[in-house]
Amino acid sequence: SSGINAEWPLRPGKRVRRKKRPGNKLSHSGNIYNCKKSNDIFLKELASELGIDPELQDITPSHNSPLSSLFGDPDKMKIWLVFIDSAEDVQDKMLSVGPEAESKSRYKKISKSIRAELENVSCKTIKQFEEDIYSVVSDMGYNSVAVMSAATKADRMAIVAVSQYSRLKCTSHLPINVVEVELKRKHFTKPSVPLSKLLLLRH
Repeated sequence: SSGINAEWPLRPGKRVRRKKRPGNKLSHSGNIYNCKKSNDIFLKELASELGIDPELQDITPSHNSPLSSLFGDPDKMKIWLVFIDSAEDVQDKMLSVGPEAESKSRYKKISKSIRAELENVSCKTIKQFEEDIYSVVSDMGYNSVAVMSAATKADRMAIVAVSQYSRLKCTSHLPINVVEVELKRKHFTKPSVPLSKLLLLRH
């Protein structure tokens, strides 16, 4: 707990100020006094001002967070370790994510700057690059790279958007108008809802 050094408003005309106690200071060497003990004393003083008996009521209740509960249960921890070591598409299946939720999750993978430009790219262009990228990637092995030609800005935006939506790594090389698309997973799974279809549904 951090130290409490502020006034606590209780009711009009009534304020409780924390009393300074000898030794309750921060030293320049970086050693911090026992904040918890100091706060417990202050809370008991506050309880007294409010007419609460600190012996009968827990004024500093403990709280077990979901995370601490996870770490305290070996069986839950095993399931969690399997989950975080799985690929994202496998995680989606484990969570029983539906197509709509999956497409929203994938759409957020697209960088904000690209998303802002997508309205200037036709769905026909995006669909064409989906077909080209998926055709190439399905035959690629782990860590393979495909080089896609991007003749226009719209082409480059489409390639990057489709790649990010499909959880593929992409690197754009502006001087030579090409985009590298890399498969960083052992298995590639196409999105349940293609980006071109998702954008049509949004319009």
